[in-house]
Amino acid sequence: MNTQDNPARSKKTWVYILSAFVFLKISLHVILNAQWSFHRDELLYLALGRHLAWGYASVPPAIGFWAWFGDSVLGGSVGAIRLIATLFGSITVLMTGLIAKEIWPTTKAPFTGNWSMTLIGMAGITAGAFLRPSMLFMPVVFDVFYWTLLCWIFIKYINTNDTSWLLYFGFAAGLGLLNKYTVLIFLFSMLSGLLLTSYRKIFSRRQLYYAIGSTLLILSPNIYWQYTHSFPVFEHMSKLSATQFSHVSLSGFAIDQLLFFLPALPIWIAGLYVLLICKETAPWRIFGWMYLMVILILLAFSAKSYYSIGAYPVLIAAGAVYLENKTQDKWRMIRYILPGWMILFGLINLPASLPLLPPAKEARFVKVLTRIPGMEGILRWEDGRQYDLPQDFADMLGWKEIALHTGKTWQNITDKKTADIYAENYGQAGAIEHFGKPYDLPQVLSFSDSYRYWLPDTLPADFQTLIYVNDELGSDMPGYFQKIEKVFELDMPLSRQHGTQIYLCQYPTPAFFDRMNNAFKLFKTTQPSGND
Repeated sequence: MNTQDNPARSKKTWVYILSAFVFLKISLHVILNAQWSFHRDELLYLALGRHLAWGYASVPPAIGFWAWFGDSVLGGSVGAIRLIATLFGSITVLMTGLIAKEIWPTTKAPFTGNWSMTLIGMAGITAGAFLRPSMLFMPVVFDVFYWTLLCWIFIKYINTNDTSWLLYFGFAAGLGLLNKYTVLIFLFSMLSGLLLTSYRKIFSRRQLYYAIGSTLLILSPNIYWQYTHSFPVFEHMSKLSATQFSHVSLSGFAIDQLLFFLPALPIWIAGLYVLLICKETAPWRIFGWMYLMVILILLAFSAKSYYSIGAYPVLIAAGAVYLENKTQDKWRMIRYILPGWMILFGLINLPASLPLLPPAKEARFVKVLTRIPGMEGILRWEDGRQYDLPQDFADMLGWKEIALHTGKTWQNITDKKTADIYAENYGQAGAIEHFGKPYDLPQVLSFSDSYRYWLPDTLPADFQTLIYVNDELGSDMPGYFQKIEKVFELDMPLSRQHGTQIYLCQYPTPAFFDRMNNAFKLFKTTQPSGND
């Protein structure tokens, strides 16, 4: 049937196109999500789900709830946990399409939005910043979702002048802040955009202050938790600044911005142009200013480059609409060239965005990609150095092996009531607890991240045996135990955990009791336990 003879069907074609791409995206992730194991950070978030609270050492509480849901309701497998990220990532692509629907021209009769939705859908399955966050169960995918949702809500406010949308904006901002504090970057950038546009009149509307109040009300339990725990968020940011932000370079940051959405690069650049320059998009100019302000803030604080990802969906939406509009009567070749560009760079970039191949083959393929000018950054880790795999990929290897050997060592301990397990970092601790479930392992002792809130007050007086997991024994350990035996060392060069060692330590000296009990007391004193 000719759609020109059926206007209702013609008007809804864009819905079918966008829905088809979202379905394709979900299917792609469902197939690939369980190819490799959990990431280091995913293991931490699963641990948070076992200790629900209104806050944690390095993140707000929402990720803990979703981890509990994935573990307790969905079964806790790699595929089940990552399905949550996939659904939110796919909804973000859907929201990008809805933003485009809000800003496409209504006066030009031939405009259908079909090509706009095709471009947005293709971006969702080719751009690395749409793909990797949709695989990994981390706050990032929720953060990008909330930024995109907030953009859509504010556009609805602009288009309708209905102040109830401001209340929805405040509610969504509160939920976003319960997921990741980087929503503050978005909010501050939007504030700057308000001051630079005619929307500054919004400050005279009481609904804005109701919205701010609802945001603070939703966030208040987390604020109280931060207060009762001496605001660990500031300690966390200080550590990030010293250990990771210091390795952020201007050139690396700029290259990352180009690579995040490389297949959609022409689209978001067109979107930035049309939002900042074109007269017909003046009502939505605030989002162009928002993007520029986000970049300036991140550069000013030498922050991680991926914090900006949430600012791009609105640019992609605007760019897709602009390109469809401009290519209806002229520049028709763009409708063939641009999809070809997206497919080409999507295929090239896919193995660098998602782990498609076994580790050794993946490493060889990614190494070939780094020969392309500008692509060498995909092997740069947060310490600024180059490695054989992207850091996220290297962080998915070795955990199950560490946990299984810890479990086997635990099985061989005769008196388990006088034994404990210590892990140096939260990845090791989380892996041991998650993959070690068949061995009925105890709560792992660790001073890393939120594990410090779950430490006991003291060691039992009859404590006799410690399974010690670290990347080295340490010069002080021989003075703490009369007998130490190395039982395992991870030999996996492509893993970030390569060289992790497991020791069976027995017959502790009084010095060990003093060291651990003082450490427990110190953390209890400096970080009040509050209500977890």
